[in-house]
Amino acid sequence: MPVWVLLLAVCLQAPVSAQVGRYYINTPVDTHMVSSIFTGVRSNTQADTAIGASELVSRNQTLTLSYAYITSLSGRTGGFGFAIPGVSMLSYDDSSGAVLLDESGTGDVALTFDYNLFGAPALSREAFVRHTPGDYSGLHFSLNVPTGDYDPDREVNIGTNRWALKTTLNYSVTGNGGVSWWDFYPSVRLFGDNDDFAGSTTLSQKPLWGLEVHYSRNVTPSAWISGGLVGSLGGQIRVNNEIREESKRSLRLALGGGFATWPRGAAILTYGHDLIDQGGAARVDSFMLQLLHKF
Repeated sequence: MPVWVLLLAVCLQAPVSAQVGRYYINTPVDTHMVSSIFTGVRSNTQADTAIGASELVSRNQTLTLSYAYITSLSGRTGGFGFAIPGVSMLSYDDSSGAVLLDESGTGDVALTFDYNLFGAPALSREAFVRHTPGDYSGLHFSLNVPTGDYDPDREVNIGTNRWALKTTLNYSVTGNGGVSWWDFYPSVRLFGDNDDFAGSTTLSQKPLWGLEVHYSRNVTPSAWISGGLVGSLGGQIRVNNEIREESKRSLRLALGGGFATWPRGAAILTYGHDLIDQGGAARVDSFMLQLLHKF
């Protein structure tokens, strides 16, 4: 099994879901992982795609620098990490064409914690190379901290001025030693209130539930491709306790793949396109390139 596969997913502001298979594959312990992630998004949302508005059009590019440390936690693989995004964002009113935001700044920092439940024992690099992968499952947490650039006099911002916690359970199944995988990612994202939204009003949001299903297969010993569907439900938005956006229902096509680059390096490419968006759901087209290096 290649040693460059990925364990820890960094929860970006946009999009917030993994959107590709093999995003939580095991990796050796005592590994430091650094990555740079470029994300391009066209949507009707702010930088955080959980906050949408039907009249809004946004084009934003995000470059995120992240770090994770993979270690042994009670004999299981686990890890800690963080991500710092830089965002360039252009938003305008779709009906009038008026520019609402055209700026670059720092987005919300994300803190991550991952813990394997079964199927991914903590292995050294030497033992990991000899290990035949099987079915596995784990819990993954990403906490968005309200550190991003934020102006309460604007309705559109790069930062969110609120805490958000996403919890994901992965269940991954292989019947051929890791040549192909079925990945299932149920998740829930919980939001704190933004008490300084658009002129000292309070923005609150109900939990946003998600489910991703991906199938991936090796095409060479060091490259794989993936296809899947990403669904979401919930996330009703209220401003001063009045409904601003109804609960969301969406289904997105997700295509991707990964391949080895340099020694201990890898690249992951993903593309997402909305197939169904109802009830105020975000309409998102996204592209992501992630470059990783382990040491």
